[in-house]
Amino acid sequence: MATIDLSKLVTAGMKTAQTRQAQTAAVIAERERRLAAGFDYDFEDTRGVHRIATSEQDMRGWDEVTKIASAMIALGDHISTIDIVTETGPVPVKAIEWQRVLVAAAAFRQPIWAASFALQATERIPADMTDDRHWP
Repeated sequence: MATIDLSKLVTAGMKTAQTRQAQTAAVIAERERRLAAGFDYDFEDTRGVHRIATSEQDMRGWDEVTKIASAMIALGDHISTIDIVTETGPVPVKAIEWQRVLVAAAAFRQPIWAASFALQATERIPADMTDDRHWP
């Protein structure tokens, strides 16, 4: 007589949960890809438009610049510059200008986060969830 090992039993609910986890992971991966794509920022002067990188590593560098800019603002330094390097090339920025870059970054990044959360909250994550129509 055969013995059934119930510990290896896979239920429909377990399969559904596994599928949902895989779909959620795919949404997160797409979100991360889109967040890392970067954006264009126009300094509106002779520096022109620069492509601002936004990979995870770039964001660590942003944290450093943000701390420096915050300290400069706290000390009332509105003249000194911080030398940064964008995908376009090196560019000096004043502390207040960096704050404007941060605001532009939020305008680029926050809609991506929101779309990601909306996709994850749907009852059925679309199979074509990487399609641009699901993202800003």
